[in-house]
Amino acid sequence: MIKKLYQWNYTIEGLIPEQVRLKRKFWLKKGEILLKKKKTKLFAYVLGTEYDRGEQRIVPYMWMSCLISSNTPELSGGSGASLKSLDELGTMPMIVGKLSDSLPDAMAEVIQPYAPKFLRFIGKLHDKYIDVVNENNFLAIALDYFYDAEKKFVYSNEGFISAMISMEALFNEGDSDIKYKLSHRAAFLLGLTGLNSFEAFENLKVFYNARSKLVHGGVKLNDDTDTYLVSRYTKRALVIFMILLKNNERRSKKDRKRNILQEIDYAMLDEDRSKSLKNEITKGLEDFKLKIPRTFERNIGSEYYRVTVW
Repeated sequence: MIKKLYQWNYTIEGLIPEQVRLKRKFWLKKGEILLKKKKTKLFAYVLGTEYDRGEQRIVPYMWMSCLISSNTPELSGGSGASLKSLDELGTMPMIVGKLSDSLPDAMAEVIQPYAPKFLRFIGKLHDKYIDVVNENNFLAIALDYFYDAEKKFVYSNEGFISAMISMEALFNEGDSDIKYKLSHRAAFLLGLTGLNSFEAFENLKVFYNARSKLVHGGVKLNDDTDTYLVSRYTKRALVIFMILLKNNERRSKKDRKRNILQEIDYAMLDEDRSKSLKNEITKGLEDFKLKIPRTFERNIGSEYYRVTVW
């Protein structure tokens, strides 16, 4: 039975500013995922079949964007149209919703040259690390929960819980001492990247207690200004795991999660192992450093604009 080719249509909000144009079509993945900008809407056309809508190919790009951007892209839509050939991808019509414009055109012109660079950066990051994600189910689960947390915002009950579940997926491997193991291991790794490990340890214990109360007691999350740190910690931890699991020696082991957690535990007890782990992480973090401006400023008439774009 021959599977018919389909163009699955999506819109993406929050990946690049609404008023920033893409002057030409942009392949996020050559031959599979095509981006086009029409007025303020960013459309994604994904090659699939009548049984494969393509979300599993485009959502990981949203994950990668969350790891390096302060904004959270959201995917919507999912209408489809059959194709006669691959050349028709991106040409089939799709229904569009109401357009909005919040960024002045003059400001968008400043950002314009950097949008393709940002999209290429996300694409390269995806291509380099997606195999690592696919090989480690616990990492894919953690990324998915983090993406959910960023969409819902960590100051909401649901977003906070999703962020903590993401951390549990990374750092917990059993049913006992979950709070201590999560807080201790995460604080150690975060300390290797320059964050205050003692502060992170105490914060994560508080966060885990809050998570337990929310799940089991139904109480509301306190209006705590430090809650944003759960997002910062989770994002950094995910990046660290991706870096470490990219190592070919670790990839050759069967129970990767158990082995990497054991390696972290041993490094906490041995200075040489700790230094080696720190050097490896520091080197890997270069992959995730966005080398274009994140924030843009401009005076437009009598108004001053300063916007963090990604």
